[in-house]
Amino acid sequence: MEHKQVNCYLALLLGVLLLHRLIGAAVADQDEDIPHNEVRNWALKFGVDLWEFGRQFTKMNEIKSRFKDNDIEVKRKDGIILLRELAAEVKNFMDFKRNAVMRLMDSAEQAALSELEGQSSTEGGALGQQQHYDARRINEYNADGKLADGARHMDIRFMRRFERLPVNLSLSSILVPHGVDLDETDVKSALQWSAHLDPLFQNNLERDPALSWQYFGSSSGFLRRFPGTAWPPEGSKGSKLIHDFRTHNWFVQAASSPKDIMILLDASSSMSEKSFDLATSTAFNILDTLGEDDYVNLITFSDVVKTPVPCFKDRMVRATPDNVQEIKSAVKAIKLQDTANFTAGLEYAFSLLHKYNQSGAGSQCNQAIMLITESTSESHKEIIKQYNWPHMPVRIFTYLIGSDSGSRSNLHEMACSNKGFFVQINNYEEARRKVIDYALVMARPMIMYQADHPVHWSPVFVVSTPVFDRRNHSVRVANLLGVVGTDVPIEEIRKMIPQHKLGPNGYSFIVDNNGRVLYHPDLRPLSDGNQYIDQLRPKYASVDITELELPETEVGNDHELVEMNKNLLNEMRGDMIRPKEGETEFTVLNHYDESKRVSTRTHRYFYGPIEDTPFTLAIVLPEKYGSHELVSQQEIRHSRNNVTEYFKGDNWRVHPDWVYCEYNSVSDLEKERESSGEYTSRDQEPSFGSPEEQVLHFLARAGRPGWKWMSVRPKSPQPHHNLHGTTSSASHFGAQHLNVQGSRKAEPYYCDRTLIQSLVRDAMVTDGLDRNTTSTSNGKEDKQQGYQKFVVATSFVATRSGLLRWIDHIKRPEDTPEPHFSEDNVRAMDSSWYKRAVDQHTVEPDSFVYSVPFGSGYAIKSNATLVTASHAIFVEHRGHKAPAGVVGLQFQHDSLAKHFINITSACTGMTGCKRTCASDNLDCYVLDNSGFVIISEEMEHTGKFFGQIDGTIMDSLVQDRIYKRVTVNDYQGVCSDSDNPYTAAGGILKPHRLGSWFYKHLVALSASWLSLMPTSLRAWPQDDYETYDNEDVVFVENNYADEYEENFDNEYHLQVDQEMDEFFTTADADYTTPPPKQHKPHSGPRFMADPQNARRCDLRTDLYMLQPERLNQGGQNNPLKGKLTNCHVSGCERPFSVQKIPHSNLILLVVDTLCPCGSKQLDIEPMEESGIVGACSTRRQSQEQQSRRRPKKCINYHPEEIEIQQCGRGSTLLHMSASLIAAHLLMVSVTFVLANA
Repeated sequence: MEHKQVNCYLALLLGVLLLHRLIGAAVADQDEDIPHNEVRNWALKFGVDLWEFGRQFTKMNEIKSRFKDNDIEVKRKDGIILLRELAAEVKNFMDFKRNAVMRLMDSAEQAALSELEGQSSTEGGALGQQQHYDARRINEYNADGKLADGARHMDIRFMRRFERLPVNLSLSSILVPHGVDLDETDVKSALQWSAHLDPLFQNNLERDPALSWQYFGSSSGFLRRFPGTAWPPEGSKGSKLIHDFRTHNWFVQAASSPKDIMILLDASSSMSEKSFDLATSTAFNILDTLGEDDYVNLITFSDVVKTPVPCFKDRMVRATPDNVQEIKSAVKAIKLQDTANFTAGLEYAFSLLHKYNQSGAGSQCNQAIMLITESTSESHKEIIKQYNWPHMPVRIFTYLIGSDSGSRSNLHEMACSNKGFFVQINNYEEARRKVIDYALVMARPMIMYQADHPVHWSPVFVVSTPVFDRRNHSVRVANLLGVVGTDVPIEEIRKMIPQHKLGPNGYSFIVDNNGRVLYHPDLRPLSDGNQYIDQLRPKYASVDITELELPETEVGNDHELVEMNKNLLNEMRGDMIRPKEGETEFTVLNHYDESKRVSTRTHRYFYGPIEDTPFTLAIVLPEKYGSHELVSQQEIRHSRNNVTEYFKGDNWRVHPDWVYCEYNSVSDLEKERESSGEYTSRDQEPSFGSPEEQVLHFLARAGRPGWKWMSVRPKSPQPHHNLHGTTSSASHFGAQHLNVQGSRKAEPYYCDRTLIQSLVRDAMVTDGLDRNTTSTSNGKEDKQQGYQKFVVATSFVATRSGLLRWIDHIKRPEDTPEPHFSEDNVRAMDSSWYKRAVDQHTVEPDSFVYSVPFGSGYAIKSNATLVTASHAIFVEHRGHKAPAGVVGLQFQHDSLAKHFINITSACTGMTGCKRTCASDNLDCYVLDNSGFVIISEEMEHTGKFFGQIDGTIMDSLVQDRIYKRVTVNDYQGVCSDSDNPYTAAGGILKPHRLGSWFYKHLVALSASWLSLMPTSLRAWPQDDYETYDNEDVVFVENNYADEYEENFDNEYHLQVDQEMDEFFTTADADYTTPPPKQHKPHSGPRFMADPQNARRCDLRTDLYMLQPERLNQGGQNNPLKGKLTNCHVSGCERPFSVQKIPHSNLILLVVDTLCPCGSKQLDIEPMEESGIVGACSTRRQSQEQQSRRRPKKCINYHPEEIEIQQCGRGSTLLHMSASLIAAHLLMVSVTFVLANA
């Protein structure tokens, strides 16, 4: 028995020794078994084959030669001169819009003055019976074809400029929000006099055919919009419900100067469930009216004062969409408890507002307290007198939830005694509609001066200005009649900055006086494919420039260079908001293809102000190739041939967003077509069927005798405003503006001469390249280098002028669901393959950039996967180069993979090799410069990130500095609200206790009884309010001195139009308000399942970038040998070899598979940044302190405003005390004497 055991032990020992020897032998032979020389030869042959085939097939050398055969010049760009030229164009464009609005304002005030004075002079003041077009009742017909009762017919035609809607260019239509009664006297009066604006609307459009929708928003509640159209639009199944425009940014911000708002929300247990919902809704609606010029905070008060957002304690924060949303989220977690200490709440609010007023922080303009409660037993005169009288720097607006008569009197007195307004809220509709009253009150000083109409630019993008009531009333009033405005589409602004002048990978952006971008190529106003459009639409454009320009932060170990990049960005931001002209240069990260690829590029920035606007323009040029441009044009009139001959066929397109030539108005195009005998439908806007048709039309016109280049856009006329006229005739006030001198109609069309003649030259250079495509340069077909080797589907060329030509080499199936190459790539210069090819030229001039669709491996069997190869053509002249265009191919992936396998399955050396890529123990991959698999033995790997296949090897490639891991931050991310720090505890607490109900009604009954008593009795101190706790309102002195430089403003706000019940949850669990929690990053891809709970968040992605210089050190193109060690218990090692594939952005990776190393997975999906989420994060807090520039004017005081008695309807008409009025008049007198001493 023992003998057998010994034999077993010996056999086991022998087996272990044998296995160890075999593994050791394998390890010893692995380096030799990876044929490094063969790897180099495979990569060399594969790269040269691809290059030679692509070079000949695309005719790149012939195109380059054709350019050189003509008169060319490579000209240096002067960035500052170019900037000034473009800024002047944008200013001129904006001047037209501003002047249109100011003319509307002037005319509206004159119309109202004439009409209303005429009404008051007629007997009984009867209103005329002039009809209007209610957008809800336009062209409504019964089943029998007859016009429905109350409906009106309007002649309409479809217009591309107006969102392709059917409109009437002579009439306006009326949009009536829910809750507005058209039979009210004020509404009927405003409808009548504002009808006189129609000729002005029409004339504005004639002056500036690029004008979009024009508006008059009446303070009485209706919106007059031009041109007239139905609502919802004809053919639409949308709801007829119209939300109240008066809470939108363009109306509120035009009506009032910037403001600091403190919202005091009663969170005591005396609030009923319904009342607290209504109070919260009121607070949210107030928040929604604020813009980024405003500062805000919300506190709740019961027995103590609390700030729902912890990091907002003792601070006023800018009313950005993110800060507003943070406050809303926190308010949802409020716990109702104890009794209401009004004294504590008011003292806290007054003290904080006073601190901001004295420190120079905040808006430095209007200040107001918004008190929202269900009941109060006194008017709190003592605390108000202590903090606010006699100067009344803080207005008080009071909102009574419900109908407590005693509280009504007290709250009314508080508002009327402090230049505010009292509002009673009984339902959610009133919560929406009545909050606007505060803005109308704040507009009073501006109206009373009658001298200044501030122009407001809002982010959506609208330019607007207020309309004042100029009548002399027997009783002192200051009425805001409304606001006029016009839409300014961002696309129209971008047309003023032609891309062809900036060149490939150049771009522009505009920043406002808050550092927020108006547009930027990386601005994503609607993220995640519109999945969250309902929630995120209000966040449009509220992104700081430092969140879009991402300086390179990983420059080896050079921390000084990293800090320099950041500092240069911040310095540029500071200069732009001052505003100041300048230039700078630093390196930034650029991401492509839905943030799956990244590159670094050094940019040169040139920036300067757009005069008479709050904006600054910046243009960005790549440092290595953006400073020079190719000048090569074909003078059309001197051409020997008809230039349209170069545009034959249907295999060409032009960039649809670029302006080559265009008519200045529809009427100009109609006249041209009438003169040429073309038919124009009366129901359709006369237009061109495609951009190509439009180009051919103007090319044909340019060849006719008498052609003139209209290459200078019309200049905006000098504004003329009759602000103080007293015209008595309604027709006269409109006629004074109906001249068209200086309008955009000065010439019938505009042509960009440089662009159109460059287009013709590019068409000549690329014409006829489809002939003999598969032949080599000597005319003989090479079977190995020709079409038979790679199955080409499409070849193409895209040029600097926006021209795209292509040739289909394989007939496409008619039933294919895939779009044609030209459909997806008509904006060629904006495409990833174009941008990457131009960048690749600075790395390796003689090379192609190869790519495959992401995750396309499973489509390979159907030959649906195409490889795209692109190469940038640079033309040299007198030692300088400039990009002229990009050529490329799309060929079937299967043919590329077969050629690769044929090469890597053979030994090229004389001595032979033990293993090739056909061997079972070698895996071979072709990776692109972002780490994505182009070719693998496993076809399903195609288009996948290699780190998902073998993260261990990918990590080793990073450690060996073959790839560089680059962290890209996305500050426009969208995350699920499941990690919201304020919603972890459940729903809002609702008091259901019998004691709470009894206490509430007892207080209400007592207040009603006390309201019948003399004021002296009602002013008794209330013992049921606890003593104010100073520890809850400790003021921390923050350093705000550097927050603004000089007069360091923004027009963006959160416009939320959604049902009220979306704001609230219904859970009954007790709520606490926890501090912001530490958030752990997700372990996998983010998943956002609930759009109703979406929130903005900071995302982080690790992307990868090839370092080609590492594979070409000392000019040697030898393979780089790597080895994974200690990756298995056996101690075996896993060698690999990396070789740069010449003439490409690819590498060849060969991995030994004998050692069974474990493999982890790397992910390139974005993850949320760890740490505190939301507004309390360190980054958001530091951003809150960035410098800004305030609006130029603040109009918040008029000495006679105190005489206005309108301050809301209370149970009794309460006026200011005589002593208070006397004190105010004394203050005014003293001020006047001192000012004139």
